[in-house]
Amino acid sequence: MKFTFKVVTTPECGEFLKIKAADEPFQTIDVFVSQHTDVSESFLSNCVLQYRGREIAFDAYEKEYADFANSMEFVHFARPAMIVDSSINAAAYYTHKAIECLQFARFFIMKSALLLDTNENLNWKQGYIPQFYFRCIYFGTASTWLSNAFDHVLQSIYWGLNLFTSAKDRNDQPYDASWDTKKILENCTYEFVVGELKARGLTECRKHLTGCSSKIEEVRKWANYIKHKGGIDYKYLEAESPMEAFFVPIEEVGKAGSQVGIPMKPDERFKLKDFKSPVEVDIDEKISALVDAHKAIFDSITETIADIDYNNHSMKFGGEQ
Repeated sequence: MKFTFKVVTTPECGEFLKIKAADEPFQTIDVFVSQHTDVSESFLSNCVLQYRGREIAFDAYEKEYADFANSMEFVHFARPAMIVDSSINAAAYYTHKAIECLQFARFFIMKSALLLDTNENLNWKQGYIPQFYFRCIYFGTASTWLSNAFDHVLQSIYWGLNLFTSAKDRNDQPYDASWDTKKILENCTYEFVVGELKARGLTECRKHLTGCSSKIEEVRKWANYIKHKGGIDYKYLEAESPMEAFFVPIEEVGKAGSQVGIPMKPDERFKLKDFKSPVEVDIDEKISALVDAHKAIFDSITETIADIDYNNHSMKFGGEQ
């Protein structure tokens, strides 16, 4: 006699979000949209969302989300039109790039925090799993842009305060005027920059940089795993295996014994497991870390602009206004 078993498991995130219209029970979005052909803004304004146990009116959620987005500020930097000093000019370029990266990060933080994208952008008939999947992608993308922004802050300081003049190349030869831009860039590391700031007595600038670094350490770790170590895993995104399998070496068989004739479960050491990243993130729990990192880098860019004092290095034309 032959037996066939079929087991289906689904990711836990599929049940995270439900929605209801007035006088209706909460439903998953695929069921909801199949019963309501009108999912216009005016119709949704009278609906209620339920997300991981929390209920909120749809229009109240929209206001909450707008407030969330507005809490992440933009850096205002008027890049000088003409700078004679080439190192200051490079610093201005990297300050501009840091601001650009921070704006990209802000966009993806907002996308990751958006509990429910519109039916037009992501068809609700597909259920909530695709919504959560893209939110996870946006989370990782935001992390990498935040890390990139901090790297550009390092470059701004490295160039703007002429720290590169203390660098040495791979042959331990000190900087000289023959170094090209590529060679100068190779020496810009966090350790070198903070060490040189300390050596030169630039304590306030060093404090700004190290303070920011400590606040974004977790986000930088995520970005490092994403860029260099195969990525991070996201809780609740993938379904758990419905079965357990063990491979017990022959010399271990029988050691566990049995109870009333029933074999005991093999030791967990012998359980066959899929490889996973050592870093696993619950995006709902950690979205605040992205927001905090955005604020820390915003402050660091603003402080760096003041530390370099671009206006003092830019060429001015005409008299005082």
